[in-house]
Amino acid sequence: MKTAKRFVTAFLATLLTLSLAACDRGGGEVNIPTVQTGTDDFQKNLHQSEELSFLETDAGYYFSWGSLFYIEKETMKATRVCAKPDCDHTDPAICNSRIRADYLLTGGERIYYVGAVNSSSEPKQVRSVKYDATEREVIQELKFRETSAAQSSYDQAIYHRGYIYYVSDDILYRVKLGGEKDSAEEIWKPENAGSVQSHGGQIDIDPNGIHYTLWADDDTLYFMANVQITDGTYKDVLFQCDLTDMSVKQVWVTPNKEDVGEWEETGVSVSQWYVMNGYIYFYLSGGDMWRTELSSGKTEKLADTHEQAQYGSAIFSDDYMCLLNDYPVAFYGDPTPVPGGMFRSYGDTIFIYGMDGTFVKEISLKGLYDDPNAMAETHLLCCAGSDIFFLTIGRTPAGGSGMVSATTKQGDTNLCHANMETGEVEVIYTLRKGQ
Repeated sequence: MKTAKRFVTAFLATLLTLSLAACDRGGGEVNIPTVQTGTDDFQKNLHQSEELSFLETDAGYYFSWGSLFYIEKETMKATRVCAKPDCDHTDPAICNSRIRADYLLTGGERIYYVGAVNSSSEPKQVRSVKYDATEREVIQELKFRETSAAQSSYDQAIYHRGYIYYVSDDILYRVKLGGEKDSAEEIWKPENAGSVQSHGGQIDIDPNGIHYTLWADDDTLYFMANVQITDGTYKDVLFQCDLTDMSVKQVWVTPNKEDVGEWEETGVSVSQWYVMNGYIYFYLSGGDMWRTELSSGKTEKLADTHEQAQYGSAIFSDDYMCLLNDYPVAFYGDPTPVPGGMFRSYGDTIFIYGMDGTFVKEISLKGLYDDPNAMAETHLLCCAGSDIFFLTIGRTPAGGSGMVSATTKQGDTNLCHANMETGEVEVIYTLRKGQ
């Protein structure tokens, strides 16, 4: 599950980067105000997807998509963040928007982000820019294990209350924003990195196979890892770090199908999860929406979401769960559902639930496209207030086989917006049209 997800993400990111200059049709000129984010906390609802990195300010949203973009909340117009007139945004040495941002960390008086100068194998640096993407500055370089020049298991970082939390080769670090590289603290690591070890007598950890997802909520840091448990199987396990004393403990393991029923990745991985107020909320693709109280371990079903989607994907916010009724296919463009396929396709409806499981409404995406073959993928990104953001990617199968080949035509890749209150959907930015 994790390996496949990371392959899909890397594949999508490569396509976006390679075709960046092919088509750049934005939503018009937008005045980008200098506004602070208004919070020093981790913006957890904006970290639901690995495809794009979002950052919310009072007046709009920034997102990194090969370049830096901005969405104005009032109009939902999107534009590249480039103050240079007549710039065609193709030359990274000239265009302000062309920053190598693996992900956005936080705002304040400036936007902070992490990236490498020229390639993914270079040391990662924390940099910042003004809100119009000018005056770039290097803030600090992150510390990594000296034994790994390639930083092989470098996972996405998060920012929370003055600290950057990140992982290098299965060691979880934190460092103050703007701090010295060698001041980074080790929060957690296996006893002997590089070999299978027992942790607390409960879990065998293979450091070479761990992928962390980091999270923060108030005075607590969480990290999810797919690790081997005592029966020899691998499951998603949630760890909790108390930031007041830096103690770490295991607080949740992916439930068995005997407890929550069948789902697409039964017993292995949760499809999406969200931690808030001492609960983990989780969606099981092809199954239902649940939550577990982390202090007691009590688990309860919130909604019978399997009635809306045979398969599916989801995103959360503090107020809502949004479910897309997509399903796996053998490859891009195949109109026939094939369980266990590599990618998902044809999600045409978003179902919205409250965090207590109450059904709120559904939003149809069918108005975005007339020809079903033009709509090959839908990727939910994040939900903020009443705004839902998602990607659509079009492909047309070649030769009528329904399978991708070298002659398959790639359609537009669109950033789309759904208004939860009105039910309206729209394309707000088209980055690329494949040939």
